[in-house]
Amino acid sequence: MPKIPVVLRSLLACVLLVPCAQAAAAPAPGAVVTGFHEVLIGNMKQGASLGCAGRNGKIATAVDGSFDLPYLASKVLRRQWKTLTPEQQTRFTTTFRDLVLATYTSQFAKFGGEKFETLATKELADGSRQVNAKLTPGSGKPINFDYVLHEVNGEWRIVNVVADGVSDLAIRGSQYDKAFKAVGFDGLLQQIESQTAANRKGC
Repeated sequence: MPKIPVVLRSLLACVLLVPCAQAAAAPAPGAVVTGFHEVLIGNMKQGASLGCAGRNGKIATAVDGSFDLPYLASKVLRRQWKTLTPEQQTRFTTTFRDLVLATYTSQFAKFGGEKFETLATKELADGSRQVNAKLTPGSGKPINFDYVLHEVNGEWRIVNVVADGVSDLAIRGSQYDKAFKAVGFDGLLQQIESQTAANRKGC
């Protein structure tokens, strides 16, 4: 039997026993939240040099890697989601993503001594995780955040952000449900697009 080079044996072991790309464990829920906060602080500290486009690009990478946006889009529309065609669902998800990016880009644009802290993580009844965090501004009272994350293909993704007890998912869900009933799907998209444009102007 021919001898197998050491390097080849190592590669074969990696493939047969533990896939190389999967050898490292996925970040824990707390690490996901911490990583997202690091991008926010980085954008604030480099706000002027990055500009709106630069900050938006960094936020896009962070949001796509930390949030489960398709899930959020389906939940924020509540029962209306199932009435949409696949094409409409894709349009809404894209429009909703644009709003999320514009919101974070405009709200976290300048640094004033802010500091994020990732605190406790606990398991919820449905198997998801809740990560408690705190934002201490340069002046004023701290803001407490609870991030809810669920597992998607072995990775933890954010599916709700609760700031001082107020759920972003619940608020948007109520607003979008009313708008959908009042102006329909296209009207709701126009409202979201208008809000996105306003946020971009404030960037």
